[in-house]
Amino acid sequence: MNNEENDEVIVDDVEENNEEDWNAEEKPAKADKPKRTPQEELDYFEGRASRLRKQLGQKEEKVEPAKPTRTDKPNELDYGQLALLRTEGVKGSDELALFKEIMAETGKDVLGVLDSNYFKARLTDFRENQASTDAIPKGKGRSGQSSVTDVDIAVAKFKESGVLPTDFATKTKVVNAMMEAERKPDFAFKK
Repeated sequence: MNNEENDEVIVDDVEENNEEDWNAEEKPAKADKPKRTPQEELDYFEGRASRLRKQLGQKEEKVEPAKPTRTDKPNELDYGQLALLRTEGVKGSDELALFKEIMAETGKDVLGVLDSNYFKARLTDFRENQASTDAIPKGKGRSGQSSVTDVDIAVAKFKESGVLPTDFATKTKVVNAMMEAERKPDFAFKK
């Protein structure tokens, strides 16, 4: 019997421990104060610092709120928006400038401008004009008509009327051009 009583005592201890754990779960936890937002925290600590300055007799410093490092301008695009434009086919600084211009005109966001028919039409027109401009050769090696000079006009008038210009320099150039034209045959025969 002694063994049974010892066993019961052990069982009773275990039951008491279980009851304590069970009661501990039922007890409501301490009510936590609601957390403050970051702005509320800032206001609280600024007020506290102000009161401490008064107690110490220091002048109160005006603290300006920190300015954000990134400026939120409507015309400025971040890297994500630039990547989106590139995947949609808007490439180059000229097309990007057109996009920003239309974005400022319409007041729409990036996706709104990309989906608008107005932007699509203007982009197509811009690309056609750009292709035309790029098709024209530039620089010294550009082929095309040579310009008509004053000497050419004077030579044509001389052939028409037979009268040389009164200006000595132009008269000399006309005579030299006529002599050069006589030396060169109009066509060359192949032998």
